[in-house]
Amino acid sequence: MITYRKVREDDLELNSKIEDLNIKVFPSTETTSDLHFLENYYKGASVDFIAIEDDDKFMGYTYMINFFQGSFIYYLAIEPEYQGKGYGTALLNHLREIQGNRPIALTIFTPHPDNDDYEECLRRKWFYVRNGYVDQKIPYPSEEAHRYDIYMNGDGISYIELMAMLNKVDMFFNVLICIGRHHLGDPA
Repeated sequence: MITYRKVREDDLELNSKIEDLNIKVFPSTETTSDLHFLENYYKGASVDFIAIEDDDKFMGYTYMINFFQGSFIYYLAIEPEYQGKGYGTALLNHLREIQGNRPIALTIFTPHPDNDDYEECLRRKWFYVRNGYVDQKIPYPSEEAHRYDIYMNGDGISYIELMAMLNKVDMFFNVLICIGRHHLGDPA
């Protein structure tokens, strides 16, 4: 039986499972402590930090930031051995239930044949397309070697509203650089 539960900061076992999963599937630098810190610190948005379980077994999680204009999926990850079994789709459907018709946006690396992770980028792209996310045909620049494409599901928002939301996402995570590291004891 599939269940969803809020990821609480004091649930050390679940947070550990999420960090282990991140190591497997993301080149992530944020820890669950970072994510909880941001969830509690940033007052301009609410966060849905949700784990999906099947018969009490951890399958994956999502971290979605909710703004006035819509929501943004920052992370969605399913344990590799359970990918392709419907858990990611179930999690996206749960987010849709929470949001109603409000737009949900996300970015994915633009699949490019010259990149080592081309197949993985294509797999992620088609997963979201199969689940009703539409490429907004707006490239989102990145300082990394990749470029992002923006996908959205739900009632549309204007280009200006979408860019405002993405700028808020950037600000949301830049807090880690400015305030978060100081809070977490990093003198940098």
